[in-house]
Amino acid sequence: MLVRILQILCLLLGVLQPGQAQDMHFSQQYATRLHLNPAYAGIHADYSAILTYRNQWPSLNGAFITNQFAGYYRLKNESTSVGLVMALDKAGAAGLSNFQLGGIYAYQAVINEKLAFSAGMQLSYGSQSVDYSELTFGDQLQENGTTNPNSLEPYRYEPARYVSAEAGGILYNNNFWVSLSAYHLNQPDIGFNFTSKLKAKYLLNGGYKFVLNKYYYLNKPYERSITPSLTYMHQGNFKKLDAGLYTTITPITLGVLYRGLPIFTEYGYDHAVVLIVGIVLDPIKIGYSYDVPVSPLGARTGGAHEISLSFEKIDYNKIFKKRVSGKNYKRIACPAF
Repeated sequence: MLVRILQILCLLLGVLQPGQAQDMHFSQQYATRLHLNPAYAGIHADYSAILTYRNQWPSLNGAFITNQFAGYYRLKNESTSVGLVMALDKAGAAGLSNFQLGGIYAYQAVINEKLAFSAGMQLSYGSQSVDYSELTFGDQLQENGTTNPNSLEPYRYEPARYVSAEAGGILYNNNFWVSLSAYHLNQPDIGFNFTSKLKAKYLLNGGYKFVLNKYYYLNKPYERSITPSLTYMHQGNFKKLDAGLYTTITPITLGVLYRGLPIFTEYGYDHAVVLIVGIVLDPIKIGYSYDVPVSPLGARTGGAHEISLSFEKIDYNKIFKKRVSGKNYKRIACPAF
């Protein structure tokens, strides 16, 4: 019975609160950093391709499955980058699907010897649909306990399609970063038989890397570091604060993220402690995370599993040459997972 109640709760959250529960989210924030800010394109590697799979609440019938591909390429002038984000999310047994495809343009500039700046824009196409064949309406229930396959409910609706505009900026150097982004600036109309606004979403993210030890071997950097970070999200009436702590001992990164600190939000079901582990097998990176629910209600959902697979090309010779020549090469300090 409790599992059934959870399923109904999930459906209500996805349908009755469109302004608060439309956007996908990931626990490996920096493996999916283009989901945080389009300005992240081009400031971590020369080019990158990332696949992410997330299975949320697997104990429920019809778990929330999210797949995302994201990538970018830094152009030859080394000041501009282009990127692509494509994601498909299927929520619950009712087959509520959300598809997103976005194109990114980003520009990077050096402010002075200690600071650099990146600005990014994104234009996205979105489509939402429901598989009504998975739903059972009241007129399909028979007195003998069977289900009539036919219903008089008008359930043949076209998918809701929309275009969304995003923008953001990042101030960073080799030790810290501050990121501010805004999604759905045009607040597009979504919905099937009614008009509903997809509210603008604002993300403030930042952190600082404390380097304990760093050296170069065969022109490649190795380090031991500790990096705390914070991510604040505000969309409509929904507010959320995540706090993370990452430890890197090349090539391993371990992280702990508390998602949904009980400061702004009252949605206890979404509070979780996320355990993250990642390894860099240059040029491939593999990350895994598991969301450990905090509340008793959330514990019945089974948490969430997330896997990321990245391919990134970084010109370490360029970094090494600038380092030995005394130049401060600006590479963002955020974690990789």
